[in-house]
Amino acid sequence: MNNVDAAGVPFLSLLFGFYLAAAAASFLVRVWWRAVALIGSAAALLLAVSIWLLDLSLPIWVLPTGWTIDLAAPIALSAYTFQLQPDNAPVLATSLAIGALALLLHALYRQDDNFPVLVWLALGGYSLIVLLSGGPTAAVIIAPVLLVILTALSVFALHGRRDSDVTGPLRFLIPPVLAAPLFLLAGWWSEQIPLNPQDMAIMQAVGTFLGLGILCLLAPFPLHGAVPASSESAPPPAMFFVSLLYQLTVLHLAARVLAAYPFVLQQSDWPLWMGVLGLLTAVWGGVAAIGANHAGRLWGYAALHDWGVIVLALAIPDVRSWALVLFLFALRAISMFSAVAGLSAIEGRIGSLHFHNLRGVGLRMPWNSAAFLLGGLGLVGFPLSAGFAGHWAALQSLATVDWRPATAVVVASAGAILGFVRVARLLFGGLENRGVAREGAWSIVLAVGALVVTLSVAASPQLLSALINSALAAFD
Repeated sequence: MNNVDAAGVPFLSLLFGFYLAAAAASFLVRVWWRAVALIGSAAALLLAVSIWLLDLSLPIWVLPTGWTIDLAAPIALSAYTFQLQPDNAPVLATSLAIGALALLLHALYRQDDNFPVLVWLALGGYSLIVLLSGGPTAAVIIAPVLLVILTALSVFALHGRRDSDVTGPLRFLIPPVLAAPLFLLAGWWSEQIPLNPQDMAIMQAVGTFLGLGILCLLAPFPLHGAVPASSESAPPPAMFFVSLLYQLTVLHLAARVLAAYPFVLQQSDWPLWMGVLGLLTAVWGGVAAIGANHAGRLWGYAALHDWGVIVLALAIPDVRSWALVLFLFALRAISMFSAVAGLSAIEGRIGSLHFHNLRGVGLRMPWNSAAFLLGGLGLVGFPLSAGFAGHWAALQSLATVDWRPATAVVVASAGAILGFVRVARLLFGGLENRGVAREGAWSIVLAVGALVVTLSVAASPQLLSALINSALAAFD
């Protein structure tokens, strides 16, 4: 007992033990699915806030019982070391917050009963990637291999035992499967650098493989197919959880690659390809949204357009502090949650989200329809939406380099806006769905809450400044 007190219990041992216990409890008492989801959401949110507020300069917690918890103590697993550090704590906390929101959505709009189990397992797996600090192979080299495993697990959450095509969710496997061998090749070449440090060809090979690997993981056009296809077939809360968690991890991995191998930018054409493919992704997302005939697919194309803007921001020469990228991602999360809250409620009432089923639904479900529309418009940077400030800042930065790509993004976003105008006309047109039940009280509370947050951030985007400044420690 005294030895334990002296050394301190590693915080990460408790964290991963909690993940396993939460997954097991969620499975064993899944019959009480709403209580499982609500308790899990509250626990994940509490843990996220606690980790975000941790002061790692004071690494020892002393509990009232006399036990101590060592926050910075590493743990080992299969020769790999995992440690909580200032450069990964914000990412870990954000991942838990995304999981908390996904479980909250599940509590109101029931998905597959195993969804909470998959959420906890996925959070545990992504936490391993974020916290990985050392081992026989460099952390940034082995991380994409772990991403392949976690993406395969995510397919089950995206399918949700629905009678729908699993092709869309399976497409999420393509980017990490393509990227993993590129990272492994980069790792092999990087081991040759100490043997011949004057050979610039070796550094160029490492930079090329790492640049291509990150580019694959970002899944720009033409590797984008999983997003719109899964947005149509997958449960909206699962799509929200899987896509945001994966994209946050990839952005953090890109920052770690640039920190560990700063010559990547000089020894490869990564910024050029990032800019070209980011622009194509944003343009395709906006243009394809015009012809969408399914509300979920429209939301997916809007999210794809927004992701293209983020990828494009990574390529802007003056953006090296990551502040703009994190600002865009924070606004993306807010807009996606608002859209998915409304979309889940509408789907729960009418089943299919094809446009022909949406006529007059907004007159029966005004709050959730408004949440879906405002969240979707935020993803395309519509004025008075949460995403407008981020898109405007990105376009200004881009225009200082070249006004033509900025103009193309604006035109593409106008196309996506037209798609949402079509949906708004259907939702609030003639009352053709008189049999649709009105919104429930808790559904209205969630929709109004999402709208309040969205409008507050749209009116005062500086509200996110403190959070983004704290998160920068994980990216700069």
